[in-house]
Amino acid sequence: MKILELLDELTEEIENSPKAMFSSKRNVDYDIVMEIISDMKNALPQDLLEAQEIFKEKNTILNSAQEEAASIVKSAEDELQTRVADDAVVQEAEAKARDIIKRAEETAAEIKLGAKEYADDILAEVEKYFAEYIKVLKQNRAELSGGRKS
Repeated sequence: MKILELLDELTEEIENSPKAMFSSKRNVDYDIVMEIISDMKNALPQDLLEAQEIFKEKNTILNSAQEEAASIVKSAEDELQTRVADDAVVQEAEAKARDIIKRAEETAAEIKLGAKEYADDILAEVEKYFAEYIKVLKQNRAELSGGRKS
């Protein structure tokens, strides 16, 4: 995997860099290290970028659902006001308004739940992905620590 190769390259650069006098610190070439880090960023999987987009989409979907619900409620209220003259018409309008509001709330709840589940699925994948890389990083750090002590 490209990230692992770049981590190996970074490790090698650090291990092969000269030590400062009277110190265990090393003088690394800033440009080389930054280039490796840039390559690592570019090598990150598309899933991370997609996860970021999913967060944006989730907010857009939720806002859209809320706006649609508000629009439906407003429409129902407007319709109710125009039919106030007749008692039977008023009752019918109230029933329709309640039905519209109920359907809008159910639709908004379904959209919100779906968006949350989708975002949770993506976050679980991202978490798994990072857990694997954290394990590799810890191993590399352990190897580096072992290299410093000798």
